[in-house]
Amino acid sequence: MKKVLLVTLALSAFTASAHMKSKDAYRFAGDQEYSSFCKAVVTDDVKMLKRSVNKKVGLVANSRKDVLQTLLSTDGMKCNGIDLVEFSKQRGASEVHAYLTPKA
Repeated sequence: MKKVLLVTLALSAFTASAHMKSKDAYRFAGDQEYSSFCKAVVTDDVKMLKRSVNKKVGLVANSRKDVLQTLLSTDGMKCNGIDLVEFSKQRGASEVHAYLTPKA
């Protein structure tokens, strides 16, 4: 059975969508510059998420910490219409969720 995943990523005016044909095949439409963040959640890949954050230093904010805070802000990134933390929880991406969730 084909599962279709529509991933929408929004950071300001940036959007991307993905259709998941299989676990390893993705086709993104929209702004390709930010699609790796949602893909990192879908694949539960913290290293990919960290690389994506590093690539946005200087473009989104001046440090990795500030990039991450911007992405996680209320009007930050959205995947499938929800923020990265909730999306990772919904997708069962435990490694990414643990990385994004502040330690108590």
